[in-house]
Amino acid sequence: MKFMRRHLLGLGLAMPALSARADTTWPRALIMGTGRPGGDYMIYGPAWGRLIRQQTGLGIAYRASGGAEANILLMDENAAQLGLTTIVIAHEARRGSGAWTGGVRFRSFRVLFPMFPSILQIVSPRRTGITTLAGLAAQAIGVGPLGSSGAAVIPSVFRSIGINPGRIVLGDYTDQIQKMLAGQLAACAFIGAPPVPAIARVAMGRTLSLIGFSTAEAEQVANKLPGMTPMILAAGVFPGQTVAVGSVGTVNIAIGSTALPDTLAQAVTLAALRNRSILASLIPAAAAMPDVKSVTDASLTFHPGAAAALRSAGLKVDKKFIEP
Repeated sequence: MKFMRRHLLGLGLAMPALSARADTTWPRALIMGTGRPGGDYMIYGPAWGRLIRQQTGLGIAYRASGGAEANILLMDENAAQLGLTTIVIAHEARRGSGAWTGGVRFRSFRVLFPMFPSILQIVSPRRTGITTLAGLAAQAIGVGPLGSSGAAVIPSVFRSIGINPGRIVLGDYTDQIQKMLAGQLAACAFIGAPPVPAIARVAMGRTLSLIGFSTAEAEQVANKLPGMTPMILAAGVFPGQTVAVGSVGTVNIAIGSTALPDTLAQAVTLAALRNRSILASLIPAAAAMPDVKSVTDASLTFHPGAAAALRSAGLKVDKKFIEP
């Protein structure tokens, strides 16, 4: 298990200068697990970190990990105190149910707040002629980096609706888009806030086809994979997309170590809640008030300090979903 964890964590650490602590019980700095270039976490994480630093004086360092899985592994090894993940991955982590967990139940993290929904976005060059999920059978599909939600969940999404790609390929988002355009991959399937930055950089219109789910297919995925739910890619998300397209998705959540003092967990949560407009300027879906129910429906628990922050913002958090 340790070998797999080190393999998933990977990559660099950028440490800012330290500032005076806002509370003597707090650590001097925090490390946040984010994600890989071309994904949402590399945008949202540092933006949230800047808000934390502005409002608490704490130094924030960033680990450009694989993403949702890797950030939970970082926290389990005390290599990060803050991180970004998804409900579907957190659900697997707490139960040891995902293949990536090796049967281990991870208990070192708590939810701080829901961030924004992520939707599965599947694209293929028009020249492939692939316009439906059935067309992905026996094809090479890029699903994002090792350690991401996509790497963990998308193969299960395909299996749940009877689609068997020929090959699932892992790699950075931007690199996989380039390989797809070069004909080395038939399609890319990424989970993120729409539009995923790596996809948005490629003009849609006449270049790519956006592949959707029927209502029945989306419901079948949701029934088989806890934490996944039917979602819609609204018309206009991508240039040239004139109609809404059905899909499935999950909710991104900020997580914190169980070792965080309650006052610190409250402060980092409030930094996001009070500045949703700033975060939404980068990830528009972050403008909405956090959906606490999406967390409790998955039987995940909040850090006590984060629960205090959410309650101060007028959100209801039942005490049975608060865990030290």
